Amino acid sequence: MDMDVALLTRYLNGKCSAAEIVEVDRWVAADGRHAEWLFGMERIWALRDGQRFADPQSVDEAFGRLWTRLHRRDGVADARPARRAVPWQTALKYAAAAVIVVLLSVNLFHLTKGAADGGGENVIEVPRGQRIALTLPDATRVWLNSGSTLSYPSRFPAGGRTVKLSGEGFFEVAKSGSRPFTVESSTLNVKVLGTKFDMKTYPHENASVTLAEGAVEVSTVNGKYTVTLAPSQQAVYSETSGLTLRSDADADLARSWTAGELSFHEQTLTAIAVDLERRFDVSIRIDGEGLAEDRFTCRFASGATVEQIMTNLRDTKRMNYRIDGRTIDIIPYESRPVRRAVR
Repeated sequence: MDMDVALLTRYLNGKCSAAEIVEVDRWVAADGRHAEWLFGMERIWALRDGQRFADPQSVDEAFGRLWTRLHRRDGVADARPARRAVPWQTALKYAAAAVIVVLLSVNLFHLTKGAADGGGENVIEVPRGQRIALTLPDATRVWLNSGSTLSYPSRFPAGGRTVKLSGEGFFEVAKSGSRPFTVESSTLNVKVLGTKFDMKTYPHENASVTLAEGAVEVSTVNGKYTVTLAPSQQAVYSETSGLTLRSDADADLARSWTAGELSFHEQTLTAIAVDLERRFDVSIRIDGEGLAEDRFTCRFASGATVEQIMTNLRDTKRMNYRIDGRTIDIIPYESRPVRRAVR
């Protein structure tokens, strides 16, 4: 893998510095197999605490099946590395028994859907509280945020490359001659040849496209608006305002979630609460006249807990909060908080 094990461990634990996150990003960008490996390990890492007492032999076998699946595209019958070649295997394998069920269940859903309609369609659904990275058949790399769904064919036809997104994804589109790459959603469609952009299109929320590199054509599904974006521009669509254009968008900020960060620029408390609900799989209620539309600008490093984030927001002296289990009540600052850890 040619990557420092300690660095990958810090990344999986959310303890990397900004420079180390860049290093991991470069490693992932160097080979699509790295992205798939890291995705698998993130899923394992999330479940490792619940597998401390799993049977070693059965877990070892499950880990072998998982590793083989992650590297199947290499065309190698048994791609699982020797134990001495992967020193972190011992630390991770005891989480594999549970995660193998998750991964294989998703894969079986793909196969069943493809067999039923003959189209070989893949559907990736990201649960709340998780994010993944994957490589599409044309070598395009995609990061999917919590609560997102991506549909794409097992093989793109000669005429073009089309995927469907619900939620948020960051795309690094591989150039493929004259074959356009199109992302379709319920509100916006994006058409490109080769570029990097973030697209956010959750149901019942304003949709946006933020361009990092290249150029993209953004159009509304109803056909009323079309705009071509340049780098650092953002198109935002709402049913009330239509399509609006921002020319000072921060593309790095828009994609910061791919590294586990949470970033908000002049966002309402309502919008922040929705993102926090997806990230931490909690329920947030806002109580207080005008508080829901109060705006905040803040940025949180990977690994920040929801209570740390709420405390940071409270320290602005514009709001307070109470936590009870997985429910968070945001209240006016004058109220005294009763804080209990999220379970």
